[in-house]
Amino acid sequence: MGLINILDEQTANLIAAGEVVERPSSAVKELLENSVDAGAKNITLEIKNGGRGLIRVTDDGCGFLREDIPKALLRHATSKIACGDDINGIRTLGFRGEALAAISSVARTEIITKHRSEPAGTRLTADENGIVMCDTGCPDGTTVILRDIFYNTPARQKFLKRDATEGASCIAVAEKLALSHPDISFTVAVDGERRFATAGDGKVYAAIYAVYGREFAKSLVECDYTYETVTAKGFVTKPYGARGSRAMQTVFVNGRCVKSRTVQAALEEAFRSFVPRGKYPGCVLFVTLSPRLTDVNVHPAKTEIKFASEGDVFRAVYYAARNAISQDESGSPFAAQPRQAETAPAVEQTEAKTAKTQAGPDPFADITDMIAPPGERVFPREYKTSAQTAEFRPDIGEEDLPFSGQSEYILRDSAPRTEKAESAQTPEQTVFVPEPPAWRFVGQIYDSYLLAETPEYLLIIDKHAAHERILYEKLAKQKELHVQELLSGVPVNVGREQAAILIENAAFLEDKGFRVEEFGEDTVIVRSVPATLSNVKGLQSILEDFAKGISEGNGLGFEERCDRALYTVACKAALKAGIKNSPADDENVVRMLAEQPSLRFCPHGRPFIKQIPKREIEKYFDR
Repeated sequence: MGLINILDEQTANLIAAGEVVERPSSAVKELLENSVDAGAKNITLEIKNGGRGLIRVTDDGCGFLREDIPKALLRHATSKIACGDDINGIRTLGFRGEALAAISSVARTEIITKHRSEPAGTRLTADENGIVMCDTGCPDGTTVILRDIFYNTPARQKFLKRDATEGASCIAVAEKLALSHPDISFTVAVDGERRFATAGDGKVYAAIYAVYGREFAKSLVECDYTYETVTAKGFVTKPYGARGSRAMQTVFVNGRCVKSRTVQAALEEAFRSFVPRGKYPGCVLFVTLSPRLTDVNVHPAKTEIKFASEGDVFRAVYYAARNAISQDESGSPFAAQPRQAETAPAVEQTEAKTAKTQAGPDPFADITDMIAPPGERVFPREYKTSAQTAEFRPDIGEEDLPFSGQSEYILRDSAPRTEKAESAQTPEQTVFVPEPPAWRFVGQIYDSYLLAETPEYLLIIDKHAAHERILYEKLAKQKELHVQELLSGVPVNVGREQAAILIENAAFLEDKGFRVEEFGEDTVIVRSVPATLSNVKGLQSILEDFAKGISEGNGLGFEERCDRALYTVACKAALKAGIKNSPADDENVVRMLAEQPSLRFCPHGRPFIKQIPKREIEKYFDR
């Protein structure tokens, strides 16, 4: 007698069920995905005892045709694909045809369904006694009821966790599908208590709010970027919303919730200089590309995916997240707040215009030139400090102006008032009132922290970390880059391999202020450095880190790798903690922060600014 046995159908189903149905949430996932593929607009999930006692999924989808119901519980029976070639472009969530067969082999199953084209419904039951089918009355759609899951596999039951844990896993599955399909209304109830419900209005943010709650939704910023044929859009958390684990990273590829190391690496790389080590950004991210460029047939659970072009996916996600958090200024104490406009009644405006016309030219019209467009700084024509009076000269930069206890500029939110603009006034004209200074530099404490005051906050700023981020931004964007030529070149021994990398990328380095030349096999000679680099003693560590950053191959493009290499340059050039600087240098750091209100983290991801609300200070003193 031969050694190879052909297993009976029941045994084969039990083996297959071990891959497809690992726990109650696995069954929930398969049933909900079937409802989505059926075109349902309303889906309800009910579970009891963590899914052990009962799982009920009800939808208003297309339902089963009566002639297809006997095939529903057969292995590899599916309406999603017809041949092997169809796998190379899967557009549905399910396609393997294993779910119902596997589920019915480990749970007492009941299916009540009615196709929209048929007058009556059908009820099918499957348990240890066999399969029974009969007619029944029911609405269009399908209801699948599972009872006593794993009743016939005691070994699997032993590995199930507490009801609360298994129930939470079932809810998490429903949450993912509710987020990926905001056009479908999902309702989830656990032990008779409703946990969440989505509106089904097609708005992703509304679904996030319903599923994850108000606090998480408030921490999000929208992102959208397309690289080649890959689009990444959705929401990522603002840096302050980073968490201690990756649990809140939800990624969908072509509408399917998946786990992708490529997407995860790109997301965390984008946040590298915005969150500290050990913190992870959250997201609800949708990646869209041609189904033929993906492979979801990697695991029976269909949660893993492969991409034909990992690089394109990486860059789309990286730039989507990076652009979103770089441009986000919400939460910054320096962000200009819109001022309430004062509106003058139409009659008064008309009378004022008439009076002005009769009175002739306005002798003070040149004063209105001080009102600048939104976001621009305005320097008064004359201002005073405690020591001197200086005249404003348009040909000098703001760095030439003496510092004082007050900010030299005022942020305005109105456009220049001109005769042409006045002639186009509408009856509801908005009259803007000049604002007070947005901030005031107070001083320095412990030779490390700067104090500044805004109308609503007292700001405590880590001097070194803040200056490091400012310099990094200037180097990365080549803003105000000044080069310091060295009287005699400085030879730097960095090793043979790193020297070759630096010489190969000499043109890029020169764009950043470093002019390096070959000086032997393992040495380069530095002819110039950025003017912000006041101490050239650390050149060796700077160039070594630069070469290392450029050579690292982690999915980033060359520009992004060089960008990371600038961290060390900025760190070496920044004002040092513990060393007393002049008030002018300290105030200059605060001024540059006010010009870039989105900056709140050093290049290594550590926060450098702490804001204490004025109201908290007043409460402490019982005011």
